[in-house]
Amino acid sequence: DIGCGTGTSTRRLAARYPEAAEIVGVDASPQMIQVARELVSLSARGALDARWVNEVAADPRVSFERASAEAFLPNKSADVVVLSLVVHELPPFAYERIVQLCHDALKPDGQLWIYDMDFDTPGFADLRANPLLFSLIRSTEPYLDEYADYGVGRMAAAAANAGFSEVRLRAATGRHFALVAEKAATGAGVVDRRLETRLPDTHLASWAVKS
Repeated sequence: DIGCGTGTSTRRLAARYPEAAEIVGVDASPQMIQVARELVSLSARGALDARWVNEVAADPRVSFERASAEAFLPNKSADVVVLSLVVHELPPFAYERIVQLCHDALKPDGQLWIYDMDFDTPGFADLRANPLLFSLIRSTEPYLDEYADYGVGRMAAAAANAGFSEVRLRAATGRHFALVAEKAATGAGVVDRRLETRLPDTHLASWAVKS
């Protein structure tokens, strides 16, 4: 789980896939990794506040490593590599480098999973068209303009160029996409099903709050 942050996605992967032998969360930030480890420690001791927003449970299969993707990704030893809400934090050339590293890190028939923003959706297209809102978001996401211009289609093409034989795209939410890239001997190239799998936009309006 590359760019795991405080480990939310890593823990969810572990819960979703009990058959997995090992799940490693990797992040370049020492602060994020420290929080991820501390949350598990607090949970194991029963010291985590019950009001914590995400479920945290100790799992011996899960570990967290402070490292860059380049330093951590091993060759041909992973079944799955995950990039969840990571790519929009990168300039396109860095994404293309990482997707090649992910390909090299996977065993034959391994998969790369990507989940991120889709600026082809009406919700994110409208947000980008609002100069005030988009400038506020971009203040903490320095590569967001480049990411939006690069687009999901080029991301999928870059995965195919890195050697993935089949790259499948579909809607994950009303504003996000899911990409699964297969490292197999044969495949169908890029298969984009985002339009036919489009989901309602259930995100809150920018002025709304949860009750």
